[in-house]
Amino acid sequence: MDTINSPKALILQEAQQQFFDQGYSKVLMADLAKQLGMSKKTLYQYFRGKEELLHAVIKHYLEELQHDVEHLLQQEEADFNYKAEQVFRTVGQRFARINGQLLKDIRKHTPKTWQLLQQYRTEAAFKRFKTLLEEGNQKGFIRKDANTSLAVLLYASALEKILDPEFISQVPPELMETIDYTPSAVYEGLANLIFHGLLERK
Repeated sequence: MDTINSPKALILQEAQQQFFDQGYSKVLMADLAKQLGMSKKTLYQYFRGKEELLHAVIKHYLEELQHDVEHLLQQEEADFNYKAEQVFRTVGQRFARINGQLLKDIRKHTPKTWQLLQQYRTEAAFKRFKTLLEEGNQKGFIRKDANTSLAVLLYASALEKILDPEFISQVPPELMETIDYTPSAVYEGLANLIFHGLLERK
């Protein structure tokens, strides 16, 4: 396991900052090495190229997110509504760091990393969201006639498409004008619609 100050950990930390700020295409391994105070040769001893480095950055980032979400889910004493809100806020804030330009770059240049992101979104919905809904059901926070499996499928399909640049390019501009299209707002909005619906309660 790499310590927080190991060369590999420091590379991942600096690379994450640069990728998240600039996207994939604009980051150069030579500039990254210079920023880290090491030679390109040393950098390539840890990662064979920029694509491998990006994959490692995203994998590490998602593992940290998974750890945080699992920690929230295991807080049995926490109020369910609070826990649900914290789960979606955590996911939203973390994905908000992976901006639209980086997502486009990942999809275009690094299919393996794009697949990793898609896989995580699916797991986040099918496994963690289902766990959350099952807990809410057991504690009486969810209507007995609600089909939680359908809610999970709805959320999973939304996660797969709603942040996909290719899908968004097909959406009419006038519709996008009414949406706060930041990942954090998208995730919280999805949660709000699934938990509370559209109709006013009479």
